[in-house]
Amino acid sequence: MLDYKLAKVFPKPTIYAGYVLIALGSFYLLLQPLAILMPLIGVFVSFSYNGIQLDLAQERYRSYSKVFGFKFGKWQELDKFTSLSILRREDAYRAYSYAMSSFENRDEYYGIFLLSANHRQKLEVQKHGNKTDALAAAKKLSQDLQIELVKYEPVISEKTRGRRRRKSAFSFFLSAF
Repeated sequence: MLDYKLAKVFPKPTIYAGYVLIALGSFYLLLQPLAILMPLIGVFVSFSYNGIQLDLAQERYRSYSKVFGFKFGKWQELDKFTSLSILRREDAYRAYSYAMSSFENRDEYYGIFLLSANHRQKLEVQKHGNKTDALAAAKKLSQDLQIELVKYEPVISEKTRGRRRRKSAFSFFLSAF
């Protein structure tokens, strides 16, 4: 069984606040036994994460959330995914202070995704900091799952093509004025 940790449940500022709760709660626990709630909340916020498990023997997967060491998620069939691809992605978050000054953080990564036949359904399996590591991991996973590593090219339906044509014609019409 393959098990990959994908991302924390909470954004980084909240995770840091969780660490503070653990520290303060541990200190207050020495003074007041009822202060056990603070470190518990801190542990929940700081150490919860999302991941995915691939059970190759039974050809199934589950996306899960791990909270207090327990994994919660429903098993689903893996047969709808026929190929594998690497996509460049970005995680971003913005935090505000009371003075309304903001802090923004953007992290770029390369994700390995399982794809359906028409590439409309994607399931993220792994994250990597650079394309070289992602390509090596994707090749290995492709062999393990016995599926092809392909370029991401979703099939565009006629309905979407028509909508795009109407939108471009309308924008052309507006630009004439």
